[in-house]
Amino acid sequence: MQKYIKECQAFIITAGAGMGVDSGLPDFRGNKGFWTVYRPFENKFGFTDCANPSFMDYNPNLFWGFYGHRLHMYRNAVPHDGFQILKKIFQNRDYFVITSNVDGQFQKAGFDSNHIYEMHGSIHKFQCTPCDKLYDAHQFKDLSIDLEKFSAADPLPKCECKRLLRPNILMFGDWDWISSIYDQQEKRFFDFVEKNKTNKVCVIEIGAGTAIPSIRNLGDRILDNMKQSIMIRINPTEADVPKGDDRYFSIKKGGLEGIKELEV
Repeated sequence: MQKYIKECQAFIITAGAGMGVDSGLPDFRGNKGFWTVYRPFENKFGFTDCANPSFMDYNPNLFWGFYGHRLHMYRNAVPHDGFQILKKIFQNRDYFVITSNVDGQFQKAGFDSNHIYEMHGSIHKFQCTPCDKLYDAHQFKDLSIDLEKFSAADPLPKCECKRLLRPNILMFGDWDWISSIYDQQEKRFFDFVEKNKTNKVCVIEIGAGTAIPSIRNLGDRILDNMKQSIMIRINPTEADVPKGDDRYFSIKKGGLEGIKELEV
């Protein structure tokens, strides 16, 4: 594994929710994990209920209580040391980051935004579904949130057309996500793949589980399309790799501790 890291010409990071745990961010593993953070919702609403456009219609103040709290949490989180270790490993070599996380931690850690594909969107952008307008989240004042209920006080974020805004995130049961920013990111990623198709490429999967398998499935497809690639799977609980396939390496640790194992 270390020999390949030294020799490879490019890197692809595929990062799931486990990447942020060492920065103090929750991974919402199942409803019990979700309710640990959002206790007022216990036995009432699960993660898939709250991360759903229909929840905004049902109760916009609870919807924005949930997302406003997450936005505040992500803004205040400090990326853990693993981000800088990765940047050091990549030094003078090409890379691309694909993440299902909406927290913007890679950008905050100094990764080039032109080398990041946020496949589920970003909480740092808001969208108006009726008029397709996008806003930067920092254009709006921080919401006042009652943490006993996780309910956001009015006024909630609104578009110039006076309609209620929502985060520009792909949610559950979501047919209205405006994906224009992320379509451009995806195109840049596939251009990167095409450019490095015959090169030695190291795919480093960090904290991507099977509950929402977008990241894990994408990593497997990359290996099928880039014949000189290998994958290093870092996961404390789901580090299994295909038996007998020497393209896969497994590190059964959390994000930060697993990344430290990569240092040459």
